[in-house]
Amino acid sequence: MDDTAKPFDIGIVGAGQLARMTCTAAAPLGLRIAVLGDPGDPAADVAAGVVPGRWQDADDVLALGRACRVVTLENEFVAAAALAGVEAAGTPVRPTSQAVGRIQDKATQKALLRDAGLPVPAFQVITAPGDVAAAGRELGWPLMLKARTLGYDGYGNALCDDEAAARDALGRLDRGDGVLAEALVPFTCELAVMVARSTSGEERVYPVVETVQRNHVCHEVTAPAAVDVAVRARAEEVAVGAARAADALGVMGVEMFALPDGTVLVNELAPRPHNSGHYSIEACETSQFENHVRGILGLPLGDVSLRAPAAVMVNILGTREGPADPQRDGALAVPGAHLHLYRKADVRLGRKMGHVTVLGDSPTAAADAARAAVAEVGL
Repeated sequence: MDDTAKPFDIGIVGAGQLARMTCTAAAPLGLRIAVLGDPGDPAADVAAGVVPGRWQDADDVLALGRACRVVTLENEFVAAAALAGVEAAGTPVRPTSQAVGRIQDKATQKALLRDAGLPVPAFQVITAPGDVAAAGRELGWPLMLKARTLGYDGYGNALCDDEAAARDALGRLDRGDGVLAEALVPFTCELAVMVARSTSGEERVYPVVETVQRNHVCHEVTAPAAVDVAVRARAEEVAVGAARAADALGVMGVEMFALPDGTVLVNELAPRPHNSGHYSIEACETSQFENHVRGILGLPLGDVSLRAPAAVMVNILGTREGPADPQRDGALAVPGAHLHLYRKADVRLGRKMGHVTVLGDSPTAAADAARAAVAEVGL
């Protein structure tokens, strides 16, 4: 099919909350987005179209590509081979299938960053129980073990205090190609930077933010991060280097550790919009979602500067099990609270159901208001 005959400007492999927010950012630009998923998915009611299917099915991914001028994704777990099939059929994928393939395996991702001269925690790949003792001697205990693929929000991670725990985790996390073992990092805080890159070569770097993670799940994001100017500059430098090394297109999230001596280490990359950039919808001149759309289409990137001295985003995480029945009134009564609900039908413990962002003169005031609004939602 000729590109001019394709009904959609962009296809997103997936139809979750990231796709939902990308669709709402694209609409004012007059762009039509199709998502791959089901009618009940979070993005379905705001997308210009829904291509029925699953991101795990290569034929479904190919069907999306046939209907769209450009394909992108909302998670990095889509098989690189399926994305390569879309490219072979004549539809560009951004970021490319090759770039996604390097990132979706956490071991090759770490090697890519190391080989580019970027700072990462000490790591190695463990492929057999006999490797565990040596890894402990070289990297020290405790060890962080990570599944090489399909790990997110703490799923696929295990902090191991000794050899017995590591052997047990290896059995659970190994999907046939070993696991990534990393030295535990004694960080002072966790930082993140969204980097926007266009097919034209243009780049924009969002403010360095501090993220608060509990049980490997992001709870809060504060912009800008309250770190030394030199640390902030180094984090920006490392983030840009990581995005270039990974051939990012659109936006890429770069999660980092800040150490007591001012060193910054890259933790993980996300080649797509990311939870640590949700604050940008209200807090920045151009949101991460709009710049993702601009970048993959080669449109000029927008200004990413903050609109207020401080902004705090707090995730709405499930505290129970059952049908979702969010209470909006109390949250919307909090001055300055911007409520985002993802239209998920069911609540699960720890499930991301939405978020609240508040802008303010200080991070403390913004955080207090955002937390108060989240508490009112009742999920």
